Amino acid sequence: MFLTLTIFSYYIINSVNSYLNKNEQVDALATANMIASLTNERNYISTDTKSVAPGFEIFLSETLKIPSGTRVIITNNQAEIIFDSFNIGTNQGAVQSTKSVITALQGKEGSEILKNEHNKTLIDVAVPIQDTMDKSKTAGAVNVQYTTDSHEKIIAPLTKDIIIVFIVITFIIGLFIFIVANLITKRIVDFTKKMTEMSDGVLDERLEIKGHDEVARLGEAFNTMSDKLVMLEQKRADFVSDASHELRTPLSSIKLMSDSILQTPDIDMEFVKEFLKDMNTEVDRLNRIVEKLLYLTKLDNIKSENINLDMEFIDVREVVMDIVKNLTPLAEAKNIEINSSYCESLYIMANNDKLWQGIYNIIDNAIKYTPDNGKVVIGITKSENNAIIAVQDNGIGIGEEEIEKIFDRFYRVDKARARETGGTGLGLAIALESIEMIGGSIDVSSKLDEGSTFTISIPLYVEN
Repeated sequence: MFLTLTIFSYYIINSVNSYLNKNEQVDALATANMIASLTNERNYISTDTKSVAPGFEIFLSETLKIPSGTRVIITNNQAEIIFDSFNIGTNQGAVQSTKSVITALQGKEGSEILKNEHNKTLIDVAVPIQDTMDKSKTAGAVNVQYTTDSHEKIIAPLTKDIIIVFIVITFIIGLFIFIVANLITKRIVDFTKKMTEMSDGVLDERLEIKGHDEVARLGEAFNTMSDKLVMLEQKRADFVSDASHELRTPLSSIKLMSDSILQTPDIDMEFVKEFLKDMNTEVDRLNRIVEKLLYLTKLDNIKSENINLDMEFIDVREVVMDIVKNLTPLAEAKNIEINSSYCESLYIMANNDKLWQGIYNIIDNAIKYTPDNGKVVIGITKSENNAIIAVQDNGIGIGEEEIEKIFDRFYRVDKARARETGGTGLGLAIALESIEMIGGSIDVSSKLDEGSTFTISIPLYVEN
């Protein structure tokens, strides 16, 4: 900023000075032409071109009113001085070889700006004097010189004013920068303090947002991050609590049954076998919980580390048919009828494992929560550019207030029934996250005691 102001100030002063110099050159040329014209008309140059006629000095000062500070030099066609208003009678015969005089002796007007012996700027112009006998020839030259001291009367006040303006602008800009820098620094210090507190475990810190600048946007990003961290911390705490509870339940059952066996003398082997069978069931349940927890951890790692999934060309119909075949024994054990309705093959670009897990857990959930002798209907259709897999059951249904929670980890609508069916409360969470990872979505509609419909929508593969 200071450099810009300095350059701008220099440019203004230099421009004004150049303008004044050009005007002075024009005035000097006009004066020189007037002297040359009158000198020619009145034959002031002697026939031998060695001197001027007597009274020429008076002619300049009184008739033409040439200022005393203006130097007038008359030369012959050999550039020899025949008159010098600053050195009358003492400088005759000397050669005046300035560029402007040489140009004038060639029949043209000459003009330049010089430095004199006192290092002052000098306006130097010269015009030709025509030969009275032969107009095509040059008899000599009129050389007019004067310093630009008068410019100082204009340049000096202008320079002073510019310096004052420069100082005022510099002060205002400096004050503005100081105030702005102080405000920004204060906000950054506050931001740093909040970050430090957050690193110490205080996750609900928030910044007060003012303005719309970069620091404000940084503050908004910080507040968003703080909200997400609080939400993630709450989810983590809930997850740890729920996981601990879910793992503790089968472990407590196993502990209770093993203690009963150990503390009962002469226990009947039939009871032992019954206890061992129940313990085996609880161990299986533990295995299912651990497997699903590990799978959810894998999904979390994929999302947090932005890992690219291996995608492949898949026929949705074939995957659904394989899953139904796989789950048929479970349905038959409860005498549940599975009705399937498939359209033509629908192809998608997806990760096979995530697609399988998503659809499998939805159908598995429908069978588990449908009472014996019930019915599950599975349909595949095409809607615009999406493959639609609809799974409908006539099970216990889900209350309207609980639909938004069913995809939360460890959330179960009927915990007692979930325990009977071996549910872990993780299946739907795995289903939703798996389907979303391949660009799909899951919608739910349900009524209590009537059943539920889970609709999976996955974008179809479209050739470019």
